Amino acid sequence: MLTLLPCSSLAQKKATRNPVSTICGHDRAVQIIQEQIALTKAFDDPAKKITVLIRAADLLWTHENGKARVAFVDAFDLATQDHKEKIEGLQREGAGPFSEIPDQRYAVIAAIGKRDLAWARKLSDQMLDDEAREEKKEKSPDSESSRRTNEKLLTIALGLLPDQARALNFARSSLRYAASLFLPIFLFKLAEVNNGIADQFYEEALVVYASKPMEEFLYLSSYPFANDREVGLMPGSTIYRVPVGFAPNPRLERLFVQKLLARAQSTLSVPFEEVPGEVELSDSAQIWLALTKLERQIQVALPDMAPAVSQARGNLFPSLPRGSQERLDGIVNVQNRAILSFDEQMEAAERATNPAARERQLASAILGARTEDLDRVLRASDKISDSNLRDQVVGLLYFFRAQAAIRDKKLDEARKLAEKVGEIDRRAYLYLTIAEEFLKTTEDQGRARETLEEVSAAAKKAPSTIVTARALLGLAHLFSKIDGNRSIELLGNAVSCINRLEAPDFSSQVVQIKVEGKGFGFYTAFQTPGFSPENGFREVGKADFDGVLYQAASLTDKSLRTLTTLALVEPCLNKLPLSPPARKPKK
Repeated sequence: MLTLLPCSSLAQKKATRNPVSTICGHDRAVQIIQEQIALTKAFDDPAKKITVLIRAADLLWTHENGKARVAFVDAFDLATQDHKEKIEGLQREGAGPFSEIPDQRYAVIAAIGKRDLAWARKLSDQMLDDEAREEKKEKSPDSESSRRTNEKLLTIALGLLPDQARALNFARSSLRYAASLFLPIFLFKLAEVNNGIADQFYEEALVVYASKPMEEFLYLSSYPFANDREVGLMPGSTIYRVPVGFAPNPRLERLFVQKLLARAQSTLSVPFEEVPGEVELSDSAQIWLALTKLERQIQVALPDMAPAVSQARGNLFPSLPRGSQERLDGIVNVQNRAILSFDEQMEAAERATNPAARERQLASAILGARTEDLDRVLRASDKISDSNLRDQVVGLLYFFRAQAAIRDKKLDEARKLAEKVGEIDRRAYLYLTIAEEFLKTTEDQGRARETLEEVSAAAKKAPSTIVTARALLGLAHLFSKIDGNRSIELLGNAVSCINRLEAPDFSSQVVQIKVEGKGFGFYTAFQTPGFSPENGFREVGKADFDGVLYQAASLTDKSLRTLTTLALVEPCLNKLPLSPPARKPKK
């Protein structure tokens, strides 16, 4: 049961009584930010301290540039010292690899890059030069370390978007290192900002990686075809979010296929020896797999190249060792099974003789049935013997269908589906998303409030989880648009929920979901953009600064208390003039 945190007398007054600008002026805003910086001295976790310093510096930059630079310097020095101590600790223990250590220096550089690109470049170049000297001294540079550096530089670039010039500055630096899955992620995100510039950067990357190992080169296989994954067996993989309306580019497709065919021709002239027990596919096997997976798309988009592709596949496969051939057959068969119809998947599951395999295939078919008639799929779920597994599968099925209905603006249908979701925190999240959609339409204000109250009722019964806390924060945020007093009250409810969490972490907007049976599991996630402590406190605080400041002070987690306070101050600074107005000369 969630209990309300007592609100101050200020919070109980009308939430709209004072505009923020009259409550929090320049001097007070700067004073509060400096107080939060001072409080970081009591933090035990360097990463949390760095996060606060970055946030404070960013807020101060326009109004108190000198203080902001000091905070950025302190953050970078702390990140450097923290990274050094972690590496020395691993060296003493004889552990590794060092490249997997979270490196806060890149987070600081990304934040500085938004404000002062030249300074960020200087820090980045100096850091990379130091690392290169250390690797040369140890004589142990490896592809994994190089790939990690690529990821870190592209992470900075992603953080600088939509400023494409700043982002490309770091993205081009990443091309000196082994390609990673962050390359297509960056390309697709850049395409949302400027498709033409993204295409140009793709061509630059294609020139760089054309002669690299296939485990690097094939990271360039998804973008030109608008595919959501690579066509090879990669060191790391994910499902990419292809921008809405993004279309395949025949010119880039042709360039990629030309490079791939050239690689196929060159490998045929080199004798291949299979290494016993080798985990990775050889370049020849990777090329065959890529050509096989792309064959249908090439036949449609580049019919003139289809014969060359077919011939290359035919020449490559017989040249591969028997073990590689069998492994490739297995990979392609799995791919073919993925495009079976729902009925075919159910029939295959019922033919399985192993009970665990049967349950796994049934669960997979049901969870993958996103467009089949819902009643039909629910009847099929009765075939799952394990009642616990069946409940998990059905709950997630309703969750998926409710999300789809929200995307299609079928809000009444989405509400009915959300009611069927067994996990109360997920149900609260769905209600909140539906209410947010109602609020976007003026005539649906009444239904929005009704749905928001359903969120509140569900949240009172929900366990204290990150999902529940996010739902409550979003609830307070949305109520601020229609009822300020209720908003403050519910913000206290959110604080109470957060305080019951052990080490609450809102850094990720992705919430993991798992469905587990005997010996297997399915894992997925959903996004919770916007429903964070910072956003909730910032929006509600626009109506009642002091009341929300009291609530922020009630958070028991030090870093969260500091970050929400900084978020609360942000609108104050945004309303302040950048510099004092110039005086007119006397006549």
